[in-house]
Amino acid sequence: MLPRSIPTPFTRHIVAFAQSGCHSLTTGLGGKTLPDTARQDPSATLMAHYQRIRAFSEQLCEPLLTEDMGLQACADVSPPRWHLAHTTWFFETFLLKPHLPGYRVFEPQFEYLFNSYYNGIGEQFARPQRHLLSRPTGADVYAWRQQVDEAMARLIAQYPGLADLVTLGLNHEQQHQELLLTDLKYSLSFNPLAPTLGQPFDPSGPAAPLRFQTFSGGLVDMGASSNGFAFDNETPRHRVWLEPFSLANRPVTQGEFRAFIQDGGYRRADLWL
Repeated sequence: MLPRSIPTPFTRHIVAFAQSGCHSLTTGLGGKTLPDTARQDPSATLMAHYQRIRAFSEQLCEPLLTEDMGLQACADVSPPRWHLAHTTWFFETFLLKPHLPGYRVFEPQFEYLFNSYYNGIGEQFARPQRHLLSRPTGADVYAWRQQVDEAMARLIAQYPGLADLVTLGLNHEQQHQELLLTDLKYSLSFNPLAPTLGQPFDPSGPAAPLRFQTFSGGLVDMGASSNGFAFDNETPRHRVWLEPFSLANRPVTQGEFRAFIQDGGYRRADLWL
């Protein structure tokens, strides 16, 4: 039987991720400062960053059962095992194959199975059918990740000029960490046994009083700065006019959201249009 609650290590990893400052190249999981050697050597810094992010993807999956790893409730989500494989395919395809002399791919057919939508690379296995991929097994995917990680260690040490491309791959992996969580939560929501990711929060505690804070608005800067990594849709940085607005002092609780639904809030067009 699928356990009602996936064990507490999952919750611990989520908290560690939130505290880690994962976009910083000088801090580690849990906010710990990297060793001096990593801080002084750009290649060592990047390698430590690489290891931390890649390890976190696997930590997210540690509490999951084998049956969870292939779960896909609809065409818009992907199984956890597929996310682990796809992010590995990214590093193998865009870094190791073209840039590391002598590298041999783990399994040539994986390019077809785990390419998502990169049409220039080749055809892709149909996204709605990813749950049918009982092979490769989880053990196969983890072995592939290990081979790629070992090869990436050599590439990062030997070719510092590829740092920007490695950083792109790491941000891509972090995107899939978010997708892994949202996809899995959605898929688990269809199970009548109500499995959860981590221990449910105690609903008995009172919420903080809800009040709205007002903001004056004005001319504000929007978009990524020139420092550090940013995706293309986060640039260019530009100025926009922001009208005065108000914002709640805390997030909506699950109880408040449930009450809104039960009150017919989604059926009131004046709240949405």
